[in-house]
Amino acid sequence: MNTSDAYKLIVNIENSINIDIYKFNQFNTWPIVRQILWIELISVKNKNIKEKNVFFKKISYDIFRRFFSFFNLVNPEKNNNSTKIFISRPVYLQKLPSGKYFDRIVDPIIEDSINNNELVDKYYLSLPKHPFNLSFKFRLLIKSKKNAKLIISNEVRKGLDRISKLTNIEYKILNKRYIKNLSLFVQWYEGSKKIFLNKSNLKEIYFPGWYFPDLMGVCAAASELKIRTVDVQHGKQGKFHAMYSGWNKIPKKGFDLMPDNFWCWGDVSCKHILKSSPNRKIHIPFVGGHTWISYYRNNLNPINRKPKDGIIHVLVTMQPPQGSNIERIPEFLINFLLSKNKNIFFTFRLHPNDSGGYEYCKRRLSYINDNFFSIDDGKSNLYDLFNIATHHITSYSSCCYEAEFFNVPSLIYGLEGKKIYADEINDGVFAYTDGSVNDLNKWLRKKRSDIKKVVNYIDI
Repeated sequence: MNTSDAYKLIVNIENSINIDIYKFNQFNTWPIVRQILWIELISVKNKNIKEKNVFFKKISYDIFRRFFSFFNLVNPEKNNNSTKIFISRPVYLQKLPSGKYFDRIVDPIIEDSINNNELVDKYYLSLPKHPFNLSFKFRLLIKSKKNAKLIISNEVRKGLDRISKLTNIEYKILNKRYIKNLSLFVQWYEGSKKIFLNKSNLKEIYFPGWYFPDLMGVCAAASELKIRTVDVQHGKQGKFHAMYSGWNKIPKKGFDLMPDNFWCWGDVSCKHILKSSPNRKIHIPFVGGHTWISYYRNNLNPINRKPKDGIIHVLVTMQPPQGSNIERIPEFLINFLLSKNKNIFFTFRLHPNDSGGYEYCKRRLSYINDNFFSIDDGKSNLYDLFNIATHHITSYSSCCYEAEFFNVPSLIYGLEGKKIYADEINDGVFAYTDGSVNDLNKWLRKKRSDIKKVVNYIDI
């Protein structure tokens, strides 16, 4: 199901049912149910993708994590007087020219906080690949190992059964996901609360991507202890993103599982979040700007490195299969590459969360002359690629907004992008194709001396 249809279905379901039946202890767990529906409805099931040596990778990672967790536990924290905590995921780390890894979401805010003489702590929810080579020291946030006794009421089971009928998602899938996510939520809630209780001066917690059981647990623990939580925007939070937009039944005191505030790139994201419930008193968005762009420009941006070799350098930012976007590399790009344009070079950049993407790209591009393309694993610095690129193509990645700051025009393709970026396409900010090689040819050859900027979406 495409994202806009999934969003509309979830909103309709929320409006037609009693969400207050979803309870665990004192918590309303509707956000857990809504996230399960969102993921299930937009996911593309592909059983043909297999990751090599996954068992041994998991064992090695688990051993390393256990060692690092033990190191955490036997070394007491230094900043029990910290006023702010920053929590993130390794996927947001970018390698700097110094060799250090910098978290593009939270590190710019951490640096500003330190410069203002604030005491801060940084945590990761999972172990980074290079844990001893990060720009700021961190600890692992550890969930509780206790297995909570989960008692799912008949009322909740009946509610899930009704949702199953409304969505055509099997009841046993919904029930299994709910129990699993609820269990994870409780473990992260208990683990987080234990840490927060030792920080008597803690006032605020910042993190990206609140809508998973781990950070829902963080939000619930913080809510109980009257600590403010802030979700920092990490990508497009558009009008069809069901975990940010379309919340119509927010309780007067809010959901404990949701953040108090949303740090947005610009006013457009704020308006999307508030559209369905403009009079809410909790879960309020505000414009914080895009701090990574500001940091990169002020500290890392080299003199314009656009190649002067006469070659058109096209960056394609891909997403894992989702909604109606089934192919990471659409057919029209394959057909274009087969035409062997010698003065055009493509870089296919994987989404950082796409574990099966590299093998897919190798198969998909196996019969294309490798003089015409390269595959980027998604771990390099995106902005360095924009400094080289002359054009950018994507289905629906929010990278199209960021590309504008590097004077790189974007071409959107597919039904997902057409709906998500309808306003920008209509305004001529982004070009669009339904999958035509002819459209691509014309767009690449078109001279654009003055690129129209997206002035409203990102503030820096």
